[in-house]
Amino acid sequence: MRLSRFSSYKRQQGSMLMIAIFAITALAALGAALMQITWSQSDTTTREVLGTRAWFAANSGTEMAMAKLFPLAKDIDSPPVAECNATPQTTQFSSRGLRGCSVSVTCEVVGTPPLAQYRVESTGKCGSGHLQVVRVQESWAKELAL
Repeated sequence: MRLSRFSSYKRQQGSMLMIAIFAITALAALGAALMQITWSQSDTTTREVLGTRAWFAANSGTEMAMAKLFPLAKDIDSPPVAECNATPQTTQFSSRGLRGCSVSVTCEVVGTPPLAQYRVESTGKCGSGHLQVVRVQESWAKELAL
């Protein structure tokens, strides 16, 4: 009777090694999946932040173009002259919030004065390489006949 117990014990000797290898493999696969999820979330957050910055850069470009189109009049006798350039005007930002961003602004005159309309297209870019994000804003403005 003792011999049969010993032979049964001998047959089970390698099973613990197999269970340990399976557990290590399963935990490694789970760890790799979690690392992939973490990287993906980090990439998504970076793109979201850069997208917001690019949107604000494009918005700033639109505001700069509108300020050139409709400057505040200092002399009431001579009305300000609207400035609209069809060639892209590019500006690099150096301020803290938009550092590393740029904006390219084009302006197109549609119609003739006094009913002229202006189409301003502003393209904001932030980031570099595969993490570069671009946002485009288009605004229309027109002169009011007084």
